[in-house]
Amino acid sequence: MSAVKDRLPLSFHMTFQPERHYLSALLRFAQVSSGASSIDAISQQTGIPTGKSSGKVRPLLQYARGMGLITTVNKAGEGVQVELTTLGQTVVAEDSHLIEETTQWALHLLLCRARGGAEAWHTVFVEVATALGQDLDDAQFEAYLDNKYGSSRDVLGPLVRTYADPAALGKAAAIQKEEGRIRFRKMPLQPAYFDTLGALLLLVWDDVCPDQSQVALRELEAESGLMAATGWNTEEQSDFLASAESAGLLRVDRQTGAPILTRLMITNDALEVMYDRLI
Repeated sequence: MSAVKDRLPLSFHMTFQPERHYLSALLRFAQVSSGASSIDAISQQTGIPTGKSSGKVRPLLQYARGMGLITTVNKAGEGVQVELTTLGQTVVAEDSHLIEETTQWALHLLLCRARGGAEAWHTVFVEVATALGQDLDDAQFEAYLDNKYGSSRDVLGPLVRTYADPAALGKAAAIQKEEGRIRFRKMPLQPAYFDTLGALLLLVWDDVCPDQSQVALRELEAESGLMAATGWNTEEQSDFLASAESAGLLRVDRQTGAPILTRLMITNDALEVMYDRLI
């Protein structure tokens, strides 16, 4: 297991939200692009605005990478090469406008990852929610962030409004800030969401221990934080594992107390059925 976390820094978003119509345009661009492109060229082909010193292209590229939709490679003197991941290909085929709530939850959960996600998202939805619970006083919330980053840092940026805005991830609505309270919303306990998390769990498995057919859930969770980010309690997590087992994704051994997972399905097959149980 690698200890490298590689999370997007606090200010990667440059105060911009992940607007879905721009993310969708970026995915369509990645689908057809070959070789490297300049930021200006990406802007022209996607309609994502950019400027001489700032703009939305760079933060949108970062969001899409943190959401597990694309990979990016900077080519000196040429620009950036953008390619769809296997998840990105699935999303383009099944929900190219990122309208489905399951899609928005998938993008949210991957932004919360310990490895490859975004620093603020991991802190808020994994660390804070685990330490302080799903419904907390705003002062407690701010004190936790101040203690970790210092009171001068703008840790949240557009995070909270991302989940209030229907143009961003408003259907997921994973956090609400109102009347002096911070409330986290659990991912719905429904079959379609179990399928979503099952596919994401295998993606993380590919990333952190690709050569292992068996791994402790605790180890996967330490490298990802996916289960914590759902907001589910232990019983609800067990319901998910039972669903994943009955769907043939994995086998769960609970003889030691903590679940040990044995992989039964390749990731591409899990991605192929990720949208099958949407109502």
